[in-house]
Amino acid sequence: MKENKPQLYKFSEIEHRLHTLEPGKSYIKPFVTSAVSDTMCGGLNFLNEVSVPWELTCDEIIYCMEGTFRLTCDGVAYECSPGDVLYVPKDNSIAYECDEKCVIFYAAYPHDWKQQAGITFVPGIDPEDMPQN
Repeated sequence: MKENKPQLYKFSEIEHRLHTLEPGKSYIKPFVTSAVSDTMCGGLNFLNEVSVPWELTCDEIIYCMEGTFRLTCDGVAYECSPGDVLYVPKDNSIAYECDEKCVIFYAAYPHDWKQQAGITFVPGIDPEDMPQN
């Protein structure tokens, strides 16, 4: 049974991953997962000089925390600076991009989009953070 109390996740606990992230790489830390919520999920994504193409199978909200983040969809680039919020509806072919290091927060619905789409690998997520069910 899921605990019905607030849960605090500290940026400081994973910040070292940003400082050691090599160019051409991304690191995703899902905090809110199916183990925590029956409705939504979310976490942080660190990117460094990278373009990650993706078929989006969930609705997503992205908040740019640091650097400049760019999402490309159908040839249109949506550039986000710190403080900007971007809504991306499901069923779009997109790319998460940046020309230097950036940090974004993401929230997605539904919480089990990976399982519904049969996705077992997401670039940047450590295997221990990838839900198995």
